[in-house]
Amino acid sequence: MGDSPVVRSLETLPQRFRGNDAHVDARFRVQVGRCIRDVVVADGRCEVRKANGVRPDVEICTDPDTWFEMDQGRLSGIEAFSEHKLVVRGSIEKSLLFEPLFERPSAGALEHEVAHVGRRGGRMSALFAGDPGAEPLLMIHGLGGTKSSFLPIVPALARNYRVIALDLPGFGTSAKPRGRYDASWFARRIFTFMDHLDIDKALLVGNSMGGRISMEMGLMEPSRVRAFACLCPATAFSRRPALRLVKLLRPELAFAASRLPRGYVLDGLKQLFADPSRVEEEWFEAAVDDFLAIWRSPRARMAFSAAARHLYLEEPTGEKGFWARLAAIDAPALYLYGGRDVLITHYDSRQVRKALPNAEVVVWRDSGHVPQIEHPERTTELLQNFFSTCAQARKAG
Repeated sequence: MGDSPVVRSLETLPQRFRGNDAHVDARFRVQVGRCIRDVVVADGRCEVRKANGVRPDVEICTDPDTWFEMDQGRLSGIEAFSEHKLVVRGSIEKSLLFEPLFERPSAGALEHEVAHVGRRGGRMSALFAGDPGAEPLLMIHGLGGTKSSFLPIVPALARNYRVIALDLPGFGTSAKPRGRYDASWFARRIFTFMDHLDIDKALLVGNSMGGRISMEMGLMEPSRVRAFACLCPATAFSRRPALRLVKLLRPELAFAASRLPRGYVLDGLKQLFADPSRVEEEWFEAAVDDFLAIWRSPRARMAFSAAARHLYLEEPTGEKGFWARLAAIDAPALYLYGGRDVLITHYDSRQVRKALPNAEVVVWRDSGHVPQIEHPERTTELLQNFFSTCAQARKAG
């Protein structure tokens, strides 16, 4: 064990350390089979130490064969995670920072980076994967989510697109400025994000609130949205029994709600799935760790509350109501609903078909609110077919 190939591989990491341009400060506990080492990155340096009683920021666990596939550049950590060959405990967000810190051979594995785009209060964190010259595909998460919620579908889509999974302002590791946190506010900031990256037009994939924002982008600047896919999108609620109460509640009240019971968050997360057993228990635990770490920020709590409030208060009907506005969208659109979604009813699909008769609308009876995690292969296939059909139509037109 003391001089095994795994140990030798781990102990070469400091020599392959690329530097710390991303200002990473973390303790990564790497377990490969029975070998456990702490990879400590701080003050621009990297050290490999025997694991001790110090609690790591993240644990990355895999088997020796998978580790050497990754070490030799034939497989990435995201691919191994998506194929259930690698388990993350602790922060999924920080696990994404590990692999780009080290040199490795280029032997076909997916390469990715996590970077911040913009300045100060407008800085947004994003995961970039795939050929930088390929067509950009932006992924927009839902309320309380982060870019990590798209990890299971990133590798397959990154074979054909420049995948950019972002943390919305107020969420994840993006800046948390003061603002309205409604769909149009988010949309304007994503367009600014695109401007920083010199992206004129993009494909969009949005889950839940991210789907609502994708629609708003298609309404605000249709020339910049090639096509969009909404996975269980939030829309204006037809029934709002707590309307008066929600109007009275202010987002600032969330400053005081600093503690949430871990069990409460875990149970709520599992309810988003039609069958939680399709997802590893370690993923749930790591996702809860990330959520609670972010929730400790008063500004993050205010952003969450403000965004939820605006989703609930949006007018569904009337000349300026959501459903009347939706009919003005020209971009090709895909809507996927879960038949067992506890948050967004699949009956919304009927109103979508009425407002957008040319949209592709699909209902999966065996899916909950996050199909990209519960059914990643099927979701990837649906998205690839949709975007491919859109590209063919553009060429034919």
